[in-house]
Parts: sequence; C-alpha cells; structure tokens
Amino acid sequence: MADTNRNLEITAVRALNPRSLRLEFNNGDVRLFDSHRLRGPAFIPLMNEEIFSRPIVAEGGRLGWENLDITCSAKYIYERSVHYDDNAVPRPYVKTKKDIWGERIAIVVFPIMAIAGIIGTVWWYINN
Repeated sequence: MADTNRNLEITAVRALNPRSLRLEFNNGDVRLFDSHRLRGPAFIPLMNEEIFSRPIVAEGGRLGWENLDITCSAKYIYERSVHYDDNAVPRPYVKTKKDIWGERIAIVVFPIMAIAGIIGTVWWYINN
C-alpha cells in the first residue's frame, strides 16, 4: 500500500457543501472527504463557508485553499476519505427504534438536567 500512495496527487477538487469535498486523484479514484477530520487551530479559517468553498490543488498535488497557507498531503486526504460515486442516489434516512427511543428519552431527560443545573447553581450561590 505504501508504494501506491508514494506518488499520489490530487488532480481536481470541488466543494460539494460547506463541509465536504469531492476529490479526484492521479490513480483514477474519486473520493469524498469530510472536513470535520481537519483538526487544530490552523484549520479554524475553514469554518467560514465562503473560504471553505474555494479549495484548490496546491503545488505537488496537495489540497489547499485560495489565499490561505493551509495545505494537506494527498496521502493524508486519501486515507481519510471514502469512495465517491457521482451517479449514486442517496437513500432516504429511516429512523430506527433506537433513534426514536433516544429522542423520547432526550425530550424528558434534558429539561430535568437543565433544572438540576439551575438548582445546583442557585444552591452554590446561596451557600458561598
């Protein structure tokens, strides 16, 4: 696997939405990259949708953005992306029983937790 990724380069990139990129590589693969995988203070400017929507292929086939000194290697992006099919039709999301029960529990538990937090804060304020 190391040999196939040694000369890996990005040949084309396009923002699909405010968080995802469609990338083409020199090995013929088309991949989908979720930008939530970019962590750290260097990537904070990419939280701006206008900036994120202007990706470029930087020198050496790296991923970059216009007017920013941020680049990622093709290997890094390739290993953290998934295969992308332009002709795929997304399936509609169907809630599972687990999802439904989770929503019901959250509707009951979250207000109780909020009230407990308020009571705890008031109790602390009164006693300090």
